[in-house]
Amino acid sequence: MKIIIDNLDKTYKLCTSTGNIKEKSVDIELIKSLKIVAEKGLEFINRKSKDIPKDSTDWTFVFRDHYESLQGLIEAYLLFDGIKADNHQCKNAYICFKHPELELDWEFLETIRLKRNSINYRGQLLKYEDWKVLKMKFKLHINALINEIKEKLENTD
Repeated sequence: MKIIIDNLDKTYKLCTSTGNIKEKSVDIELIKSLKIVAEKGLEFINRKSKDIPKDSTDWTFVFRDHYESLQGLIEAYLLFDGIKADNHQCKNAYICFKHPELELDWEFLETIRLKRNSINYRGQLLKYEDWKVLKMKFKLHINALINEIKEKLENTD
């Protein structure tokens, strides 16, 4: 099965025209809380993943926890712009379209979103090899967002 990923511009325009991207007040305390939850979730799953055998399907949950932390960081970043989105695809489209300086990879974000949906809604399980392919890009995206959020928070105090 080939995964088809929509064009970023097309997706962003659809999200804005259908009202899936909305204005919201900037909430610095919520941004801080979302960042903390994401970081603590990552610390927890990284500790636990050291004990997972390579032949286990528990890598599914390592993937899913990294995905949820990344989405929490994206949500926190969007709040600096006073934006919220109704779904992960629209959050991804907004951050990639409006903030190319972050150098987030639209195709990666869409690939992991679709993979996460396959896990949650179709019962797909992942193996270590699946996780290994995605691990470095997760790390790059998460670190970029944590650093940018930290910098923005320092500039708001």
